[in-house]
Amino acid sequence: MVLIESLLQNFASVQEEAEVGPPQNLRELRQLLQSACQRGSFHQDLSFYCGWYAQFLSELHAKENKTMGRMRGQARRMWAEQSLIYQDLINLLQDLQTALTAPQATTIAEMVNELYALVDELSEAVQDMEDWLRSEDARCLNCGWSGSTGHCPHCHLQILKPVRQVSTHINQLVALAPAQAQLYTAIVAIMEGRQDVSTLLGPIQLLQQRYEETRQALAPHQHPVAEAGLRNIERGQAGLGQILRVFQDGDAQHLENGWAMIFEADQANLATAAEAAPSAQQAVAVAHDIIRDQVSFTNE
Repeated sequence: MVLIESLLQNFASVQEEAEVGPPQNLRELRQLLQSACQRGSFHQDLSFYCGWYAQFLSELHAKENKTMGRMRGQARRMWAEQSLIYQDLINLLQDLQTALTAPQATTIAEMVNELYALVDELSEAVQDMEDWLRSEDARCLNCGWSGSTGHCPHCHLQILKPVRQVSTHINQLVALAPAQAQLYTAIVAIMEGRQDVSTLLGPIQLLQQRYEETRQALAPHQHPVAEAGLRNIERGQAGLGQILRVFQDGDAQHLENGWAMIFEADQANLATAAEAAPSAQQAVAVAHDIIRDQVSFTNE
C-alpha cells in the first residue's frame, strides 16, 4: 500500500527550471498552494501540479482497488472509506486545476483548506488500514472490539486474529459445487463479522464426508484420472485440517489459507476431469463423473 509520504518519488514530467518547484507529495502541494494564497499570487505551474496529482491519484486508486476491493470484513469496510476519500481528493484537485486558470484568492483559499483536511483524512485512513492488517491482536471481526473474554459482548461472536494476507488469486467468479459453496459462504460470513466461527463445523463435516465418499469410489480404479483425483482430495482434506486450526488458536488466517488449499485442489480436480477423453474404461467414467459432481464449476 502506498503511503501519502511516498506518493511520488520524482516529478520528471515537470521542466527542471519551473519557477515553482514540483511538490514531492500531497503535503508539499498543499503547502505550495497555501503559500500562494498568502501571497495572493498563483503561478501557472500550480494548476499543472493539481491536474497531475488528480491523474496520479486516479491511477493509484484504480490500481489499489484491484487488490483492496477483494478484501473482506473490517478491512473491506476500511477500504470503502479510503476509496471515498480518494474520490473527494481527485475531484477537489480537478476543481483546483480549473480554478487556478483564473484564480480568485478567496475561492482557492477555501479549497486549499478542504485539501488540508482531506490529505490528513487519507493519511489517517491508510495508517488505520496498515495497523489493522499488521496487527495480530484478536478482535471482533464485526465491530473491532477486543477484550479478555473469548466472545464480543456486543456482537456475540468469538474474537479472532484477523486475516493478514489474502489469497486474492483464488477470488474468481465461479459457481462452486454445493459442499464447497456452503463452506465458502460460512468462511466469508465469519470474516465479515456476520457469523460466529462455530458455523464452520457443519460445512466442514459435509465436505469431509463428500471427500471420503469420493475417495472410496476412486480407490479401486487404477487409472491416472482416479489417481490424480485421490491426490487432489488429499490436498483438499489438508485444507480442511488447516481451517480447523482456527479452533485451536483463534486465528482467522487459517480460514484464508485452508480455503486457498481447497480451492486450488478442486480446480486441479476439474482440470483433471476436463482432460479425461471419452473412453470405454470404467475407471475413467467413474472418476470423471465423481470428480465433476464433487468439484464442478458451472455457469448455471
